[in-house]
Amino acid sequence: MFVVTKHLLQRRKRSSSSSSCYDDFFKRLQNHGAWFKKHLTTQLFSVTKKKKLHLVLDLDHTLLHSVLVSDLSKREKYLLEETDSRQDLWRRNVDGYEFIIKLRPFLHEFLLEANKLFTMHVYTMGSSSYAKQVLKLIDPDKVYFGKRVITREASPFNKSLDLLAADKRRVVIVDDTVHVWPFHKRNLLQITKYVYFKVDGTKWDSDAEAKKDESQSNGSLANVLKFLEDVHKRFEEDLGFKDLRLLIPCRQCCY
Repeated sequence: MFVVTKHLLQRRKRSSSSSSCYDDFFKRLQNHGAWFKKHLTTQLFSVTKKKKLHLVLDLDHTLLHSVLVSDLSKREKYLLEETDSRQDLWRRNVDGYEFIIKLRPFLHEFLLEANKLFTMHVYTMGSSSYAKQVLKLIDPDKVYFGKRVITREASPFNKSLDLLAADKRRVVIVDDTVHVWPFHKRNLLQITKYVYFKVDGTKWDSDAEAKKDESQSNGSLANVLKFLEDVHKRFEEDLGFKDLRLLIPCRQCCY
């Protein structure tokens, strides 16, 4: 009898010890699972939040300036000999017309950095064939814009965010022209018009004629990038912030 009782007590003791081990194991597992879930949720939230921010970019006079080769002034003709040696100057044929295209200073750096913060779109009143030629220069591998390109074939008169699959509260537009955005001026960050070549009717020298250009480090694109980085930072820091439009200055302001 004593042996049997002792045996039962030993079994209960082992059972109790085993149960305690299992309890400790499951408790640690639950704690680890809770930490993992929290960590994963934080990471997913951060990634999702970044993807929810959109940047819509105009092309002409915003990222570049292009003119027909035939419209170059006599003092600008020297540029035709430099297109093969410069990375910011190109000649392209579009629908039978020959264009010379000058990229805005700081463009490549701007696209590289902005792409880390925003899903980027191109929205131009130019033709699709023109946009394709330009994008071959600034985004040859479709890293920045992919297929997110809207041209005048889809939007011939005005520009509208209704054509984007994006929450309008999370969109910033960078464009030199205000009136083409009649319904979404609150999203618009107006940038100074980039004019490099001679414009008909002007008496003063063009930048091309004067052989000068906008500042690389302190020009319009560099200043716009600083603003966009600040907007993104404030959006990330304030978890309850939902409307980027409240951070965009009045349209009279021009970068």
